[in-house]
Amino acid sequence: MLREHAPDAILDGSDNFATRLAVADAALAARIPLVSAAVAEFEGQLGTFRGWEPGKPCYRCFVGGDPERPEATCAEQGVLGALTGVMGSLAALEAIRACVPFGEDSAGKLLLIDALSLRFRSLALPKDPGCPACAGTQTGSNSSGTIAHPSNA
Repeated sequence: MLREHAPDAILDGSDNFATRLAVADAALAARIPLVSAAVAEFEGQLGTFRGWEPGKPCYRCFVGGDPERPEATCAEQGVLGALTGVMGSLAALEAIRACVPFGEDSAGKLLLIDALSLRFRSLALPKDPGCPACAGTQTGSNSSGTIAHPSNA
């Protein structure tokens, strides 16, 4: 269905890894940028994944095969409600950026937010050359440093 009516981006904020992995795998198979936002207690993460592009990781490059940790659930630990709003707004911004490219390409970077210290930092995520999900799915790259629309990649 994604190939017939392909969106410009997929935004995932689901609360369990089984769903996250299914969404990530579908986005990768359809070559649709995945914007993934997550919140746990006082921390947030935001990443954009385009694993079919050279040098860009997919979601599984980041989390591996099954990162589920039964002892660490949002229901048990709690989530800072205001942080979900911040992460949702940032995820919406990244989804817009995936549809209408502007600014610096954020694919392959992870934004980390620590609400306890009010600190934002960004990390580069490496592509896993042995990733079973995206190894061998690469296409040409956009060397301009701007975001390539999926149909132009």
